[in-house]
Formats: sequence, structure tokens, C-alpha cells
Amino acid sequence: MVKIDEAVADEFRRERTGWLVIPDDGARRSGVRTADRVPVVPPQHGVGRIPGSRRGTVPLVSAEEIGYHMALARAPSTNRKRGYTIRNYEDMCLSSGLVSFPVSGQSLTAYIVGLTKKALKYETVTDYVGTVKLESRKLSDYVLSQMENEQVRLALQAAKRLLGNRSTKRTVTLDISQVRLLAHLVPESGRTRSTVAYLVGTMGLLRLKEVASLKFKDILFGANGGYVAIRIRQSKTDQSGVGHTVYVGCVSYPHPQDCGEHACALHRLTRMLSTLKDSERRGSLFGATYAQLRKDINYLVTTVFTGKLDEGDEVGKKTSHSMRRTGVRLLADANVRLEAIADYGRWKDVRTVQNNYMRDYSGRLG
Repeated sequence: MVKIDEAVADEFRRERTGWLVIPDDGARRSGVRTADRVPVVPPQHGVGRIPGSRRGTVPLVSAEEIGYHMALARAPSTNRKRGYTIRNYEDMCLSSGLVSFPVSGQSLTAYIVGLTKKALKYETVTDYVGTVKLESRKLSDYVLSQMENEQVRLALQAAKRLLGNRSTKRTVTLDISQVRLLAHLVPESGRTRSTVAYLVGTMGLLRLKEVASLKFKDILFGANGGYVAIRIRQSKTDQSGVGHTVYVGCVSYPHPQDCGEHACALHRLTRMLSTLKDSERRGSLFGATYAQLRKDINYLVTTVFTGKLDEGDEVGKKTSHSMRRTGVRLLADANVRLEAIADYGRWKDVRTVQNNYMRDYSGRLG
């Protein structure tokens, strides 16, 4: 006979006291009570690592908790886009007297025609159709027939011909002279820290959301003042929140003490911190929300291009995304290897850098 360790038995008895015990039909007849499942408290911790224990039994969960868990597979912005897409598709099917799910060749064709009439980009049409088909696979194991697949293929081909290959207006990329000009500007709001935020984002290849979420505790200067270590707590490509440290150095390396460059992100950040009052050293590092920072940076980039274009010139979108594009350009112009740029910017490989960030340096339509 197997002897059970008394400590294990005690733990089992303690865990069992919290079980929800209900009798089923068989139990009523035999007089034996059975454990249905462990009652679970709705999650209170929000998104992030779950404080739990490896000891004890694996708890059963409710349908609500499963739904909550599955929703976290995608970023909130992705869930919003997905919900918007599916609602529009279902509304169209309802108005047309079609069954929305599971999808059919008829419902998808009608959806493609409707999206084409809205004059969306062809890439957007295929993206929306893909979202709807993915949702259908979650709800049913029905598979489109060969005839239905051909119908959908022809509908997409027609959409491509009707919508054409419209050029994508890429975000502008600043050259070094434009970065130096921007470094002397102040946004319309008067928030001077936003200019420093742009320089830090550019030199560190940071996303706007990463810049906006920085706190004072997230930065640490090197002992000799030659660099600043910036802790990115969570980013687009780090949904689990492991974190990453980005190092931004002085543009006058290896002589940071002699730096006189007004566009040096490191020394602009140092000077910014030295001028802040104690009351200003709370909250976000740059003293602005995501929306405020985006507005300020858009203003700065737009101002750089104002009056600087010849007649007929077209520039791309003048937005905060120019930080990453501009940073890539400056590094490439300095003959930094693409592999090193991809690693520094936390991209998976050099293809993203080449295809998305190094095209159309002039900012003209690509």
C-alpha cells in the first residue's frame, strides 16, 4: 500500500475545503457527494503577469474568464479593429438578408463589393475579408467549397482592378539638417519637453507610445555621462512585458564633454532634467500624454517642411512615426550595418528596415 505524505494530505484537505460541492443524480442515489469545480474569483490583476502559486490543484475556470483570457491574445487596438470590422460585416449581411456566420461565398462576395464601393484600398479590403474569414473559423468548421472559393477569388480580383494600385503616402524622413532645425523649434503648445522627446525617440528608434510612457525612473545615465540607458517596460513587439533597455549615446562620441550639438538627444535630455522643478519631476518624463505628444511632434515635423518645398513637390505624412524613419536614415547615412539597425530598433530582421523604413527618403510618394 502506498503511503501518502502527511504534509501532502493536509494540503489536499485545505484545498478541498474551498471546493463547491454539489450532488448529481448518481450521487443522490448513492449518497456520495462530488466536487463540481473550484470557485474562481474574477481576475483583479489586469493585463500582466499573474501572481499565482505552482502548488495545489489546477483550478477550473468560468466561460467569462476564458473569454477574458482569449481577448488578451491580441493588443487592445487590434481587438477594437477586429470588433469594428465584424460588426460592419454583420450589419451588411443583416441588411442584405444574408447569413453572416459561417461565411459563404455569397456573403463574402457581397462584402467585397460593398467595401469596393467605399473606395477603400485593395490591401484594406483583403485585410477585412481575412478578419471575417478568421472569425468564421472560430465559430464553425464549415469550409468554403471549391466553387465558393473561386467566386471569392474573382470578387477580389475585380476589386483590385477597380481600386487600382494607389500609392501609399509614407511618413516623411528628415535629414540631418532638418533634425537640427527641428531641435530649435518649440511646439505650439509651449511644451518644450516635446522637442527633446522627438530627439530621444529619433536617436533611440523609439515608438511614440514608448516615448510617451517613459517615467523618470526609466532612465539611467552612464557614470561618465557618455550615454543614457532607457528602460522600455513594454512595447508593441514585447506584449509579455519582459522589457528592453535602449542606449542612447552622445553624437560627439568619444568626446561627450566637448559636445556642442544642439540636436544631441543625450545632452538635450540632460539639460532638460537640470531645469525641471521638483514639482515637474512627477508623472511622465516628458510631461505630456500620448495625444499631446503626438500633436506636438506633428506640429514640429510640419513646421520643418513649411515653405521648404518647390512647387509640385509632394511630401508624405508629417507624423510622429517620422522619429523611427528618421533615426534609421541617420544610422544608415553613418554607414551602420542594417543588421545592427534592425537589432537596435528591435525589428525581427533587416527586411522590415529595408522595405518599410529605408524607402522614399525624400518623403515623396513611393
